[in-house]
Amino acid sequence: LLAALFALFGVLVQWRLLDREPSPLEPEATRTGYYLSGVDLEEFGADGRLRFGLQSVTAQENPTSGVVRLADVTLDYHAPTGRQWHLTSTEARVPRTGRMVEFEGDVRMTGASDYQSGTAELRTAIMTFDTESEQAQTDSPVELAFGQHLMQARGMRADLKAGNLSLEA
Repeated sequence: LLAALFALFGVLVQWRLLDREPSPLEPEATRTGYYLSGVDLEEFGADGRLRFGLQSVTAQENPTSGVVRLADVTLDYHAPTGRQWHLTSTEARVPRTGRMVEFEGDVRMTGASDYQSGTAELRTAIMTFDTESEQAQTDSPVELAFGQHLMQARGMRADLKAGNLSLEA
């Protein structure tokens, strides 16, 4: 009786361990992206002063590429000299590194001039802002409105930290 019990136990163990079908492989877990509304980001410099603030109605990350798409975007840049630049667009993209912000759609950048009272407004379709070098640029057509004056060009480079803006061809 004892031998039969051991044999039955052995058969059950062998059946559970050896004859068991392998479980199907579970799919690799995919990283989910995020969706935010009412985004308000601020970055401060080493001196503790606000460098720039970015606001967006929504932010949605593509989990595959890591690119974050923003809608109805506003960027306020505060230069160390005290000058402020205000940039708006309908959309923007921020790659995974977060160094560049690529603005698209009705891009408008305003800032005050040292030479004349009032503000200048630059309009274009696409503009890139480098958060490390604090420079904005575009190769697209631009329109610069300053008081009663209007200038058109193709391409623009702006060193926001130094307060220099140059129009290209």
